[in-house]
Amino acid sequence: MKKILIVGAGRFGYTAASRLSELGAEVVVMERDERRANALRSMVSDVFILDAVDRETLLPEIENTGFDAGVVAIGDDFSTALLVCLYMKQANIPYIVARASTPKQGTIFRRIGVDMVVTPEDEVGHNLAERLILRESEQIDLSPDTSIVRAIAPKNFIGKKLSEIQISGKGFHFLFIARRYIEQGFVKIAFPGEVDFEIIEGDFFVFAGDTRRIASFLESVND
Repeated sequence: MKKILIVGAGRFGYTAASRLSELGAEVVVMERDERRANALRSMVSDVFILDAVDRETLLPEIENTGFDAGVVAIGDDFSTALLVCLYMKQANIPYIVARASTPKQGTIFRRIGVDMVVTPEDEVGHNLAERLILRESEQIDLSPDTSIVRAIAPKNFIGKKLSEIQISGKGFHFLFIARRYIEQGFVKIAFPGEVDFEIIEGDFFVFAGDTRRIASFLESVND
């Protein structure tokens, strides 16, 4: 079981703490606002009401306590967030995550050795945009521009045979990897060129490559 320290219990810290607890982590939250701290008491392993900027108060609570990671979820006070990151490094917490509000803040966090910088607002906007375009698809990001996308078979493909669908040559730089279909109650994976069958509702395709080109292709065949 991983032991995670979260400093700050605003919306980002609250969400991270509750989800980490659901996933089985031992979560300790530190927050100076008593109301915010108490809102998490029933969800996490322990809560401390303290001002994390006070080094003499914070360090004794986090040194030699076996934390696997620390999350600095302070979004409205960059100088405090920066100090807490430094205190976590001083306490030898091996992996530190910090919430940044601007790219410049992210650069500074990385320069002091923060392992992961997150910008929740950017990620929410990014995910919303992709969900609007990719619709019911599921996506794994491999890089900012490249993804693996699992997509429900477009309506225009239903009733056609796999051999009738010309995906290559459309100028979209992605690979058609696999496709699932149902046969006698079993889920099977079929690769292009191996078998040919009629696409039915509920089948799905898996694509890998440039996210925007995949989205363009799915939008064009779903119109």
